[in-house]
Amino acid sequence: MGIRTSVIVPAYQAWATLPQVLDALRPQVERPDRELVLVESSGTLTAPELERRWPWARVVALPERTLPGLARNLALDVAEGELLAFTDADAVPEPGWLDALERALPPSADAVAGSVLNGTPESSIGTSGYLLEFVEWVPRRRGAPRYGVTCNLLVRREALEKAGGFPTEVWPGEDTIFTFRLWEQGRLDFAPNASVRHLNRTGLRDFVRHQYRLGTSFAEVCRHIAFPSRKYTRLPFAPVAGLMRLPWLLLRVVRWRALPRARPGVVPLVVLGACVWSAGLTVAALRSPSGPGSRGSV
Repeated sequence: MGIRTSVIVPAYQAWATLPQVLDALRPQVERPDRELVLVESSGTLTAPELERRWPWARVVALPERTLPGLARNLALDVAEGELLAFTDADAVPEPGWLDALERALPPSADAVAGSVLNGTPESSIGTSGYLLEFVEWVPRRRGAPRYGVTCNLLVRREALEKAGGFPTEVWPGEDTIFTFRLWEQGRLDFAPNASVRHLNRTGLRDFVRHQYRLGTSFAEVCRHIAFPSRKYTRLPFAPVAGLMRLPWLLLRVVRWRALPRARPGVVPLVVLGACVWSAGLTVAALRSPSGPGSRGSV
């Protein structure tokens, strides 16, 4: 029996969360038709050392930090599956995750995005980061999302190879570019029952830095694809675009019950995160005044 599904996990300095992720994956991939490919780029352990720790995984050990898009592309040279399942070193798959993803991929689709749960519900900072980044993939959402995230995604190898792999010059957001184009073609589906628990950043400094990075990268994403709200990545909208997101976010939180129980401090933290996201967006807009549509398939 050949390999049908390869699970690909890129990792960099993720020792606090990676063991938990791999422990959750082991019972799902230890069978003849599945495999796990770990692409580790911390540069501190060799492939044999990593394979001794996780002998059931195939390891690609890179000598220096490699961004996730390129790391996933490099895994294609090793992975044997006709289906490629992606998750991250800070996303813990629920039991039955991979089975649910495979069942949810219809012949008419090239990819299926799974749902993302809040893996840090006791942290106000972690919950705020979760709402700002992953509310589109709560299990109770209505309809298919316009794009997927690589912490929970199943893709046909043929479709990814046809696209030339994930963009390597954008991070984060390389998964948005690839999956949005599939959505435009009607070839992206959603699997609410295939869930991962995302272990969000719980330190204030890390939270702020990540929201800023998300803002700058969103501007770059919108230069590659015709994202519906791309006009707001330009001046004069960019400085207030984050605050303009808040009513949209509140509507989804209420409609999809994305926050089962209130956490003190979440509201001001979400507002802070939205403002920092806007700051990143604004800096990107000032650097590229031509704005969205300057390149890519828009």
